[in-house]
Amino acid sequence: MNSKGKSYWEKRQEQNFLAGEKKIKEYYKDLEKAFKQAKKEIQAVINDFYVRYADENGVSYADAQKSLDKVELGDLKDFIELVNKSMGKYNQKLNNMSIKVRITRYQALEKQIDAILQRLYAIEYQYKGEETLKEVYSDSYYRTWFSIDQYHGFHQEFAQINPRTIEELIKYPWSGADFSSRIWKQKDHMLQKLKESITTMIIQGKNPSTLSKDFAKIFKTKEYEAYRLLYTESSFIIEQGTLAAYKEDGVEKYQILATLDMKTSDICRSEDGKIYDVDKAVVGVNYPPYHPFCRTTTIPYYEDEDYLEDKRIARDPATGKTYKVPADMNYKEWHKKYIENNPEAKLAEKKWKNRYSDKKQYEKYKEVLGKDLGVKSLDEFQELKYNKVEEWNKIEDNYYVKSRLKDGTFGSVINPEKQAPHMESTRIEGKSYFYDDVDVQELFNKYAGTGRVERDGNERRTNKEIISLDENIGFVVSLKGVKQANSIKIHHSKKRTHIVPHYQEEEE
Repeated sequence: MNSKGKSYWEKRQEQNFLAGEKKIKEYYKDLEKAFKQAKKEIQAVINDFYVRYADENGVSYADAQKSLDKVELGDLKDFIELVNKSMGKYNQKLNNMSIKVRITRYQALEKQIDAILQRLYAIEYQYKGEETLKEVYSDSYYRTWFSIDQYHGFHQEFAQINPRTIEELIKYPWSGADFSSRIWKQKDHMLQKLKESITTMIIQGKNPSTLSKDFAKIFKTKEYEAYRLLYTESSFIIEQGTLAAYKEDGVEKYQILATLDMKTSDICRSEDGKIYDVDKAVVGVNYPPYHPFCRTTTIPYYEDEDYLEDKRIARDPATGKTYKVPADMNYKEWHKKYIENNPEAKLAEKKWKNRYSDKKQYEKYKEVLGKDLGVKSLDEFQELKYNKVEEWNKIEDNYYVKSRLKDGTFGSVINPEKQAPHMESTRIEGKSYFYDDVDVQELFNKYAGTGRVERDGNERRTNKEIISLDENIGFVVSLKGVKQANSIKIHHSKKRTHIVPHYQEEEE
């Protein structure tokens, strides 16, 4: 038996996986361009629809529901025929697109958009995607066999791949639905979202230019879904190519090899290092991929091989640098030794695990606070959230107030009756008060949502916000006497909002 060991297999299988990943990324660049082109074409047919049917008030819903005349019906048939020709042998779905004698203007627009999407998804996505997956399978199969060849130190004749095998794998619903079904489900959902945006535009009498933001979001989402599906399908195909090579070459057992870094999922962490029989491999149970974007792979396991002196690669989550650990160290052992006892690594892992929820939070905070958030990226946001406690508490307080002002939970107009007891000329005995020349509404407009929110006995935020001020605005009256105010306290409410002079070191 050759003494190359586990590090040899780790390196070879990593190269195998990265080669497949590279092919997918190269193909995806072209798919992105195709999505952008489809977006332009859809915007063009919408603009044409608007120019043809709009008056000075836009296109009314009633006008959109009018039937096409003969000329317009002919134009629609010509458009569908043109798309048909551009699709060549891939136009089966368009051939089934019936054009009724009576069809509304809006239905015609839908059919034009659907035709463009069908061309995009049939040729650029499904056909070219499947061709790329076939290349990925072949590459994985032959790379694995070649690696086994080199490992043993002697050559065996390669078995040729049966093209039908790859096609069957692509059609196999290993994760509940096959590749094609998932693609067309994405297309149908995209069409529905576009139709919703267009209907809203028509009902509200808006110009097509108002669709750009919605369309950008819809296309961005669908491009991401396409990449996720392609990446996950390629992971399946890569590992199936590897498994086929194992079987052809007589490999009896394989070992799960997860990536030793903070991105690794819980299931892959628990599977790392486990050994299974090749003839009992089940995708998602004891064989990768285990989930979308899965990076876990396998290596052949030879029972008479001694791995004690061998090494495998790990990545430091804090620095991003790689280092070597014993080859027989599994993920749990690595995590306990290198992550749990390293504060920087634990924080880096926390940021990674929370990246999706933190991104949503960042977008929400940015929408409400704008420039006052003080950060311009998710990385800066996470640094603020996890490393700068005082600044983060202030940001949370500011968001708490401003989000409630925005949604109407808190009112933005001072209530005269509630405010009167705290003004000099109408004050009530024992109440803190402002000078009469202080514009309390102006204070609110300037400072609401910039201060510190008081907590109750359970450390929950209340409706009272304190803001420090340098100007002389009035006096604080308490059992300890009268002091010049150095801050204000806003009592937020839906309809009873008012402000009271405050002194920072004692309650009023």
